[in-house]
Order: sequence, then structure tokens, then C-alpha cells
Amino acid sequence: MATVALVWELGSDLGHIGRFLPLALALRARGHEPMMILNDIARGEAMLGAHGLRFLQAPLWRHPVRGGGFDLNFTETMLRYGFLDPAGLTSLARAWRELYRLLAPDCLVFDHAPSAMLAARGLGVPRMAIGNGFVIPPQRTPLPPYRWWTDPRAAEARLADTETRLVRSANAALQALQAPPIARVADVYETEAVVVCGLPALDAYGARSDAEYTGPINNLDTGAEPVWPAGDGPKVFAYLKGRYAHLEPMLDALRRAPARVLVYAAEIPRATVRRFESPTLRFSPAPLRMRSVVAQCDAAVCHGGQTTDTLLEGGRPVLLLPMHTEQWLTSLRAEQSGAALYWPHDGDPAALPGLTQRLVGDTALAARAAAFAQSVSYGPFEARVARVVDRVEGLLRARAPRG
Repeated sequence: MATVALVWELGSDLGHIGRFLPLALALRARGHEPMMILNDIARGEAMLGAHGLRFLQAPLWRHPVRGGGFDLNFTETMLRYGFLDPAGLTSLARAWRELYRLLAPDCLVFDHAPSAMLAARGLGVPRMAIGNGFVIPPQRTPLPPYRWWTDPRAAEARLADTETRLVRSANAALQALQAPPIARVADVYETEAVVVCGLPALDAYGARSDAEYTGPINNLDTGAEPVWPAGDGPKVFAYLKGRYAHLEPMLDALRRAPARVLVYAAEIPRATVRRFESPTLRFSPAPLRMRSVVAQCDAAVCHGGQTTDTLLEGGRPVLLLPMHTEQWLTSLRAEQSGAALYWPHDGDPAALPGLTQRLVGDTALAARAAAFAQSVSYGPFEARVARVVDRVEGLLRARAPRG
């Protein structure tokens, strides 16, 4: 039996735990011991407790750099989370090292975990990176800009400067750990295996010919069965955040749409629920079973997170309302596919009723979403999970001493 640590450091919400859950269950079914190290353990019991899966709190950088404008690339995002401060990064890396020492994992699987990956250098433990395209930047120097449609030469000096600063800071931490240095930022993501658990068309950096894609492996079977409002109109699922700046205009547009709407909105005030509930709009108090939602809904609204892959793969047109960089890039790629609508965070809320009407009434949009689903062929969900676990077991076999 091998101990496999599943490590999530950056990001928020349910997507990362949702990706770990089926992997952990499959690893355990094959006789291994999964241990999850999570950015946010608040949802751990609700999602993992019933399965008897073990989890720990991850070491985290508690003082992210605010302001300074829009990050040009993932290097600048990493600088916001510890990589700007050599002494602080060393402390963070030491905490990760101590956790690895206590757990003695036989394999490390990382999902959006740059400082955890840095700390694993030189340990001799097989490493694997998983996640959507955004959290696994391509092996390029410098890392590619987020705004892929701009001329990178316009920011060449700034990209080179941040590359140098991060390498210098990372190497100071690695020297303190007596670990091998890096020569470029991309080396932080150096692993023995990489699996992009998403769709090439939605990769933030564009489809990669050298990447191994599995399609999404987000958890599909945890949650309540959907109960739709009565009636005959199309069914629209909305997965929204209570902290979304335009939550109420969006709910108002959904309430007025010619559709039956089922909303799951995390941390939404009860007063908001009372104000927008109607015969055609219902709120679910709990997360929903996505396998059933995708099978039953006609369209969906979400923020552009990892649910987007699942919905589009199911052939459902989506209205995307991004709240941060990763969601924004996913939304732009989805819009490019022709199967999704995108509304920017700084847009005019007066546009939301029209977009909602189009979501439920545009037959061409629905046809493009159906065609998108037909173009995706990664096989059944269980087979995808099995392929990722096969890759983990391959790393374990390669590490095992030969007699």
C-alpha cells in the first residue's frame, strides 16, 4: 500500500476538492492510502467525511500582495503568494517540508500548489501535476501572458524582470532547504507526470499539442438531486456566489426569464432568497448532484469555474460571469467555442436580461453547444479517473526498489 498525498494550495471553492474526491476513492479502491492536504478544510467534512477520507490543512501564504494592477502572467500571480519574499517563502517551504516528513508520502499529486511543488524539489518523491490548464502553465520562458491576443513584446522587459525576481527568491528558499535550484520559473512546475483535467478548447493558454488531456474529472455524484420549479419552460441551472457583485441583477434577470430556474448560491443571505424566490425560480440550500443537473437542464449560468467544462461537455449552453482571472480566461475560451455567452465583471447589468433571454431562446447557441459536446471524446467519467490513477501507479512502480 502506498501513501499518496493530494495537495491543493491556491484557489477557492469546491472544484479542487471535487477533483480530488473521485481520485482518492479510486486510489483507496486499489489498496492505496490517499491523504488530502487542502487549502480550505471548511468543506472537508461535508464533502469527504461520509467517505472516511483523511485531510489536513495546507500551509498557506496569509499576506497576498494587493493592488498593482492586472497580473501579466502566472509568474506575477505567484509573486502575490509568497514568491516575492525570500524569507517568507523559505518559511512556507519549510512548513511544507515538515508536513512531507511527517506524512512520508510515496507520491505527491499537486493541484494549483506552486510553493508545495517548490518544497518538493530534491526529495526524491515522484510528483504529478493535475488540474485545468490555468493551474499548469506551459513550460515556456517567460510564462505566457494571460492576454494571449496582445503582442508580448510590449511587456517584454516587465516579464523578464518578474521572471528574474521570482527565480532569485525561489533559489534563496531552495538553498536554505539544500534543494536543487531552478533556472527558470517553469522549473517550479517540473514533475514526472502532468495531466490536464479539462478540455483543450477551454485551456486558458490554448490547446497544447504536448499536453495529456483527460477531460474534466470533477466530482459528479455528491449533492442533492435537483428539484425544478413546476411548469413546462426550459430548465436553467444557476451556480452563483453570494459575494458576486451583480448577484441581485442576475437573479432578477433569471426570475423574469421564460424558464424554470434552479439556483445554488453559496453563502447567499436569507433575505435575498426571500426577495427573489418565485414560482419559476427556486433556491437549493445544498450543492446539487451535477450528473443529474447536466442530464436534466437545458442551459446554465455560472462564473466560469471548473463546472464550465462539465456543462459544455454535456452540450449545455452557458452564460459565464467571471469573478477573477482564471474564470475570465476560461470564459473567453468558452465564448470562442461558440457554445457559451460571456459577460464581463465590469459590464453594465442592464445587459443581463437580454443575455438571459438569449441563453434560453437562441436555438443556434444551443446547436453549437450540442456540437461542442459531440467534438469531445474522452470516454466515461470512471475511465478518466482510472487513467489518472494508472499514471500515479506508474510513478509508484518506477520508484519501487528492484529486487
